[in-house]
Amino acid sequence: MHDDDRALRDQLRAADPTRALPPASPTWLDHRMEQIMTDQSVTTPTVTPETPRRAFRRWMPVAGVAAGLAIAAAIVVPLVLGGPEPTVEALQPPMGGGLASGSCLVLEPTTVAAQEQAFAATVLQIQGNTVLLEVTERFVGEVADRVEVAQVDAMTSDFSGVPFAVGQSYLVGAVDGTITGCGVTGADSAELRAVYDAAFPG
Repeated sequence: MHDDDRALRDQLRAADPTRALPPASPTWLDHRMEQIMTDQSVTTPTVTPETPRRAFRRWMPVAGVAAGLAIAAAIVVPLVLGGPEPTVEALQPPMGGGLASGSCLVLEPTTVAAQEQAFAATVLQIQGNTVLLEVTERFVGEVADRVEVAQVDAMTSDFSGVPFAVGQSYLVGAVDGTITGCGVTGADSAELRAVYDAAFPG
């Protein structure tokens, strides 16, 4: 050992405040180490991360209920409030004046064009002797949304008119509040439709 090292060690020993204390016994050191190793008084708290709040899960049922209410309102409100009541007018059945169907002239577009009212309609219902027509197309004249007319009696009629059937569509002409027979009013066939198209072009 060099002289410088020895001198440095002597200085360190002189500065040690515990140099005058007796050395600790091995038994005390072992006991103290055991206390340190088993001491649980100081523990590090375990931090559990907070679960993020999923607010959207709470709002999902609310949004579903709101959507259901909106759909229900869209269905129920129109049913409760209802639309405007359809207008209804009554027309008299054809009056043939004793003419048989064979006495009717060949139907011309000019005859149809002379009608004060002309329209297409579908039979909604027949109650007793009353036929209810739903107007689907208007060619000329003021015509209500629905038209009531007496059913043609096949037993007593002159066969110039046409009997109505539920669900069937018809082309109807009328003058002075009376349905015109002799082929002017009849089932909405291609032949009769062509006559009406020629009578009311455009």
